[in-house]
Amino acid sequence: MIVGVTGVSGGIGTALEAQLTADGISVIGFARNPHPGHQTLDVTWDRETISARVAGAIAPSQLFDGWVNLAGADILQGDVRKLPYLSRLHLLWTTDVEGTIKCTQAVLPRLRPGGVIINIAWDEALTGAQGASAELYATAKAAIIGYSASLARSLAPTFRVGVIAPGWVKTRWAASLSPEQRERLIQQSRSQHWISADRVAGVIMEWLKAPGPSGTVVTVS
Repeated sequence: MIVGVTGVSGGIGTALEAQLTADGISVIGFARNPHPGHQTLDVTWDRETISARVAGAIAPSQLFDGWVNLAGADILQGDVRKLPYLSRLHLLWTTDVEGTIKCTQAVLPRLRPGGVIINIAWDEALTGAQGASAELYATAKAAIIGYSASLARSLAPTFRVGVIAPGWVKTRWAASLSPEQRERLIQQSRSQHWISADRVAGVIMEWLKAPGPSGTVVTVS
């Protein structure tokens, strides 16, 4: 089994690669700033460049069995969080939404019949959450849910499409917050607790190995 993963150098990506590899599954990882052994890929590149990079990552005789669109923009840290509202929306849209679509289009010609595509959303995109960052993030992730639902219908019955929608995941950004900030944020959240990257990775792996009905949204909270 061969699985392609974008955003593999992030927290969830690192956990997912470790779990898949331990289970004997071959992982071809892609990242904007790749670790050794990974492929360089920026999901904001044009579609032709992304397609060439995806096709060149495996032998001509090989096909992917699964594909996970993990790559996403971080609008909560550093100078990015200080950008104007619409600038942060543009960053999320070009990375999370357009990036997911372009990578999906790139992998389809190299995806084995019966293969699985998994996209990443956010559980509060289904319910809404307070604050400017939540508005922006929910907008992008709700778009991914809508795209995935339609994609599932377009690709049926050849391929299956799943959406994993975790709550707040323990990331480098979460570690940078004070205990008071973390508690206040999580008390306002839908899940009411922080979720580990390993837990999210485990749900993704379960869906890759035994996918549910195409178009399903699986919340991890």
